[in-house]
Amino acid sequence: MTASIGKAEAVTREVRACFNRLRALGDLLHRDLGVTAAMRAVLEALDEGGEQTASGIARAKSVTRQHIQVLVNQLLKAGLAAARPNPADERAPLIAPTRRGRAAFARMRRRESAFLTELGQVLASHDLDAAIETLAALRVHLDGKLKKGG
Repeated sequence: MTASIGKAEAVTREVRACFNRLRALGDLLHRDLGVTAAMRAVLEALDEGGEQTASGIARAKSVTRQHIQVLVNQLLKAGLAAARPNPADERAPLIAPTRRGRAAFARMRRRESAFLTELGQVLASHDLDAAIETLAALRVHLDGKLKKGG
């Protein structure tokens, strides 16, 4: 194994480990709201992209529609999202956050702000810049692989 392959493997291992810890931290942070990190991700997609179908959210996140549908169903049941008929496809309703969902997401963002402030103080600015650049390049490369089918 060459050094660069070993480093690429170490990076992917660290990304996975960080993802899992961020998910666990999100679950803990928002436990009292009854919102998991995965549900929060769907609320974020709705906040950023406006109303959309479960399929649209799934495509943007490179996950299955079924996975997103489970999360949407949880948000609907909790009253954090609402579905309305989709004039373009009657089988795929449009999902949007409710007033309660928007308020919950804003609350989550405020809570996360303290963590992000702390993280910004713990990590040097130039290290954060390097991480952003590296992770963005990794994402672009992975997107290209997904478009080519692997």
